[in-house]
Amino acid sequence: MNFIGPTNTVGIIDSEETTLALLQQALTMGFKVVVLTQDPKSITIPGIRIIQGDYQEVAKLQLLFDCSDIVVYDSEFLHLDHLDQITDRHKLVQGTELLELVQDRYLEKSFLNDHNLNIVPYAAVIDDADLAKTVEEIGFPCILKPIQKNVQSLDGVIFQDAAELENYHVPHGSFVLESYLDIKQEQIVLINKDDRQKSVTYPIIRLNCQDRWSHTISLYQQNEAWLTSEIEEIAQTIAQNIDYQGLFAVKLCITTTDMLYVQRIYLGTMFEANIYQAVTNYSQEELFWRSVCNWPLPQVSVHQDACNLVFTKANLTRAIDLITQHPQWQLQYCPNLAQLNPYLGYLTVFGQNQTQLQHYINPTQIWQI
Repeated sequence: MNFIGPTNTVGIIDSEETTLALLQQALTMGFKVVVLTQDPKSITIPGIRIIQGDYQEVAKLQLLFDCSDIVVYDSEFLHLDHLDQITDRHKLVQGTELLELVQDRYLEKSFLNDHNLNIVPYAAVIDDADLAKTVEEIGFPCILKPIQKNVQSLDGVIFQDAAELENYHVPHGSFVLESYLDIKQEQIVLINKDDRQKSVTYPIIRLNCQDRWSHTISLYQQNEAWLTSEIEEIAQTIAQNIDYQGLFAVKLCITTTDMLYVQRIYLGTMFEANIYQAVTNYSQEELFWRSVCNWPLPQVSVHQDACNLVFTKANLTRAIDLITQHPQWQLQYCPNLAQLNPYLGYLTVFGQNQTQLQHYINPTQIWQI
């Protein structure tokens, strides 16, 4: 694939929640942009060519390929079943191998296990007999999830003991049962791969969850050397064994017993990586476009320790109060996020080091690092 530069045309298969950010960055980098979307009214940026339609409509998808130099997507929920009917499908530079992997929890865990990465015990479940057998093998606590990640009817059922399991019946479908970890901290590492399959890892993001929706996203100039080394080695192992061009991420966790586990793989940009914009020279959207368009992949460094405090409607007032007290902090209000979850945005807090960030954040009694 040749270098895609300013005045070339990039085609985007709309994924709603992330499309606007990708569009804005593409225009900043000088690209012409075509978007295939079911909702033209959601594209409020001028200068964008819109093809109205569904990505499952072969004729509309072909039109997108015909008028684009490359075509990209930024959602793991797409099912690109009709690509074999598309001329010039090579323009989809990301391919579909990673897409298919991240859509299926069992395939994803099998992939990680096959490459000797540390994951929790797991097993497939299709009925009550399977569930009873696998709980005996895995033990309590454990969690049952649908194999297909786009199934929203079951958001993970946790079993702490036999009493909770006794009256439960497995719904129709295919599921994965896995050990439920007592997590102390989670980490996310972003990886970029170019057209030569060379990969670059980026600074590690730390997550601390106070409850399901109140959490912090931190980026530090200095991290423990052993942790950085292990995570980068895991990231490179995954990158080397996937045929993919573009940006993706790996989520890991450290348990209360200080064990490091690989949790899952993400495709494309993600909410947590918005913190890159504030404390590095690059947004995650620019890193995305650089890899798929065959631009050189930069080394990314953190210039200042920072933490994003994710807020919802319940703690919006407290976030606003904090921003009025600290003129250097930044607030990003993103109401479109509420279509997927209660997030309304995030407050970016800056500090000289982790200790100073703790001094600012922990007294809020809402967010903790």
